[in-house]
Amino acid sequence: MTSKYNTSRTGQAVARSWSDSETLPLVSIIVVNYNGEPHLATCLGSLLKDTYPARQILVVDNASTDDSRTVLDNVSSLHSEIRVIWSSDNLGYAGGVNLGLESANGEFIAVLNMDVTVKPGWLMPLVTFLREHPETGAVNPLIALADGEHVNAAGQDVHVTGLGFNRCLDRPVESIGHMAFRISGIQGAAFLVRRALLNRIGGIDTTGFLYHEDVNLSWLLQLMGFDLYCVPDAIVCHDYSLTMYAGKLHLLERNRLAMLLAYLRWSSLVLLSPALLITEFLLWGYCLLRGWEFVRAKMVSYRWVLERWPQIQERRRLAEVVRVISDWTLLRRLRWSYAVDQIVTLGRERGDSTRQPAGGLPEEALNQYSKRGYRAGEH
Repeated sequence: MTSKYNTSRTGQAVARSWSDSETLPLVSIIVVNYNGEPHLATCLGSLLKDTYPARQILVVDNASTDDSRTVLDNVSSLHSEIRVIWSSDNLGYAGGVNLGLESANGEFIAVLNMDVTVKPGWLMPLVTFLREHPETGAVNPLIALADGEHVNAAGQDVHVTGLGFNRCLDRPVESIGHMAFRISGIQGAAFLVRRALLNRIGGIDTTGFLYHEDVNLSWLLQLMGFDLYCVPDAIVCHDYSLTMYAGKLHLLERNRLAMLLAYLRWSSLVLLSPALLITEFLLWGYCLLRGWEFVRAKMVSYRWVLERWPQIQERRRLAEVVRVISDWTLLRRLRWSYAVDQIVTLGRERGDSTRQPAGGLPEEALNQYSKRGYRAGEH
């Protein structure tokens, strides 16, 4: 499926489909920040340079403890179109998006990490694609690495057991081409979604606090019958490296398991059990390879899921209310093989991750997982 616009690889869009009398839809851009002072000025500066006229820029600060307030105060005082929403608590990534959603007026919601910079013209191709394809619920731009030459993610490849892999990771940006293509998952660092859909499901699921919320949203949107696409003529850059630390693994695993229990019917879980057991075997092997801290992180994820059973049941009820397609219709769209290259990269990692972000895990995670001061805030 192609879209009715032309763009150059620099991201300068020429929208052919808008008539002179047609008004561009308002887009509410939500930037979620926690201790992102080194990135904020660059991120917001790139947004301000974009020429899309119908936009609302909302920055949600998740109770940062660094100099983020100084940066945000300075930028917002100079640019009235930037509104800062201050949270007294670290709500996590999904919670930050939902807080911003309360003040959003746009037909479409663009969600960005604070460590993302956008290329000029990035927004128009995404808006045009959603306008021209009502069956599509959300779209990713092509997310490049910080060097701008290699891919961080052209969407996600979501595995049938709930794992999320960066699609086309480390490939040259130029190899992706210009044609929009269907993906099985949006990558949460930067995406555009219909506001009406977020309103219908009550926003992004906040149960998991951090990590995997993009896979969760992707799974639910597709159960609702909507497609997901990557539009590679829209480009952003993300300060990203593939890495793992025990606190991140704990969050990913508990949220993955909770999602599967919430969105898959019992018969589907039984039929999918061989694949689920293989994934568990691989993950336990990885944890044993990385050491006791990872083993403990994986073990505690099971307890967290059991203690959140009432919330999981609520999500099961929501999934049944909004469901349009069967589990197996969705599972046929997902990936049944593993991204071996990414698994090998993580398996070779040793020592402390250099990407352990500053911030705070939810209190229950700190109590159950570790008495050490793991902090969270980066996607």
